[in-house]
Amino acid sequence: MKRFIQNTLKLLLLIIVLVVVCDIVYTAVYRNSAPRNKLQYILNTENETFDIVFLGSSRVANHVDTKLFDSLSLKKTINLGVLGAGLNDNFLQLKLLIQNNQVNSVYLQVDDNFEREYPTALGTASAMPFIRNTIIKEHTKRYFENFNTLYYVPFYRYAINDPKIGFRELFFSFINKAPKIDPSVGYIPKYGSRPSQSGSLPKEITKENAILKEIRVLCKTNNIELVLFISPYSSTVKNRDYIDKLKNKVPDLLDVTKGYNDSLFYNYGHLNNKGARVFTKNLYYATQRILEQ
Repeated sequence: MKRFIQNTLKLLLLIIVLVVVCDIVYTAVYRNSAPRNKLQYILNTENETFDIVFLGSSRVANHVDTKLFDSLSLKKTINLGVLGAGLNDNFLQLKLLIQNNQVNSVYLQVDDNFEREYPTALGTASAMPFIRNTIIKEHTKRYFENFNTLYYVPFYRYAINDPKIGFRELFFSFINKAPKIDPSVGYIPKYGSRPSQSGSLPKEITKENAILKEIRVLCKTNNIELVLFISPYSSTVKNRDYIDKLKNKVPDLLDVTKGYNDSLFYNYGHLNNKGARVFTKNLYYATQRILEQ
């Protein structure tokens, strides 16, 4: 019995040592490797001035051709749209970006993300290696009841987010494997068209979105011009009256949803590369008309 207890304690000690070592190694690799996603890019960017920052989900990442927008506007822009991101994730991105950089304007995609206020699993996973960053720490602490476990228990935050920041991503970070899309540009083109694919917008709309209000305050406090816009959906999308409901809730929302043939869509909610170029031009000219008023 005594030997059993001794062996159990040794095994327990070994496990503790392993998880502590793994936590240290994972964190060191992510902190010191070349950025493989947009949050890492933001954390590694200092003393830059961005004329325009595009924030949103894949409907920004796939829709805004920054090089084309640059050529039209003669301004320095960056597309920080993230697949699956919500307004809360965008809020964290903006707080981190303005900590060490100058941002003049933010173009924020608002659509059915208006219905959600909490961080997404994808956005949370990307932030976990950097949880000791003051801004990320306070942001995570605000929304997660298990914050103490995430913060203090070694390797826990990596274990529960393994699909996003597990060994595979660690290995690619360790060898500095470049991502398919340069985070400093951020535009992710889609090719082809799936006109038969359909989707649906919410039938009802929530009363308000507290995160959007906080983004407005943050921009006003830092003298950042905030442009809210909504990009198009294909004709197959149901409950399209949600867009009108959203415009009633957000009166300054720039509607750039009209005039797109279904051939310009990759699927019901995302434009293909040809459509993105049309949209990028339309967004630029729409914002120019606002400035001229």
